[in-house]
Amino acid sequence: MLLIFGACKDKFSPDVHFPPAGFLVVEGYINTGTGPTTITLTRAASVDSIAVIPEPGAQVDVQSAGGASYPLTDQGAGKYSVDQLLIDPNQTYRLHIKTSNGKEYVSDYSQVKMTPPIDTVGWSPGSDGITINVSTHDDRNKSIYYQWQYEETWKYNSAYESKLEFNPKDSSIYIRPDSELIYTCWSSDQSTDILLGSSASLSSDIIYQFPLKMISYSTTNRLVLRYSILVKQMVLTKDWYEWEQKLKKNTEQLGSIFDPQPSQTGGNLHCQTDPSETVVGFVGCSSQTEERIFIDRSQLPPVSIYSGYEICDQDTVLNLKLSLYIYFATGIGIPIQPYHNAFGDISKYYGSSAGCVDCRVRGGTLTQPDFWK
Repeated sequence: MLLIFGACKDKFSPDVHFPPAGFLVVEGYINTGTGPTTITLTRAASVDSIAVIPEPGAQVDVQSAGGASYPLTDQGAGKYSVDQLLIDPNQTYRLHIKTSNGKEYVSDYSQVKMTPPIDTVGWSPGSDGITINVSTHDDRNKSIYYQWQYEETWKYNSAYESKLEFNPKDSSIYIRPDSELIYTCWSSDQSTDILLGSSASLSSDIIYQFPLKMISYSTTNRLVLRYSILVKQMVLTKDWYEWEQKLKKNTEQLGSIFDPQPSQTGGNLHCQTDPSETVVGFVGCSSQTEERIFIDRSQLPPVSIYSGYEICDQDTVLNLKLSLYIYFATGIGIPIQPYHNAFGDISKYYGSSAGCVDCRVRGGTLTQPDFWK
């Protein structure tokens, strides 16, 4: 049976002809609300490559059907942005691109969508973790198609707090300045999944407790002290929503014989210079609304939460210059605190590895975010 099952699987070899410069990939949207509009231009090298090649030196502007033009500034690395657009909600808008090789690209004109506020960002505990959810509605019944993104930030401590530092020049140990304490860190991440919801099949334009993310108690340290999530909500047009659905299937739901097969995503961008050239991306017009919440460890059920430091342990090092140098100067460990003998003298020092003492080793930063309450 295994042999027969394996024989039924064929290698997928897409008939894709890449132009010499690669396909132009356009990411971003025209922000019709408050805040910047940022467009990223890159080139897809080939179907079997993960290389992302920025497209520099382009001229990018937002055009209205009424003839107005709003140029974006080249920020480098393929990013182009403008701080604020003066959008007329009764107009339609498109993106215009002229690359350094003289080719011109445009998106289809798109209607302006105004995103309603987020009603609530909530969470519910489960046996394995918590689920973050979002609720929203539109009394006008004009939103219908929604997309969400989020940014996470969490605070955590290392296994051991070190207020000491080693000086390899004279093998001495001195008090670590407050500005160099490495016990508490903040780490951040952002969503990568395409999160879509629709009220098209409902009698009212209401989204209730749409699940955004599940956070495990046992595999991540996000919940060990304090966690915050900033949820960003955007309303899409129907064709924009359908394109995002297709993109989601092509990027997140491939891998087994029961998953959707790869398909060409298309988009609403076209090359005016060469109509046969494929352009990847969809540029729509929408505003964005946001909501942030905080979750403290004290709010969670009395469960064991993964810290990442479960296997950490302390060593003791004799207070001899050679012993201290061997253990601390080579980067094996960091001093934690002194050990006093019965006479009150420092006979040893406690130490541990950098991975157990320096919270930055786990990818965090010592700088507290401005929004942190």
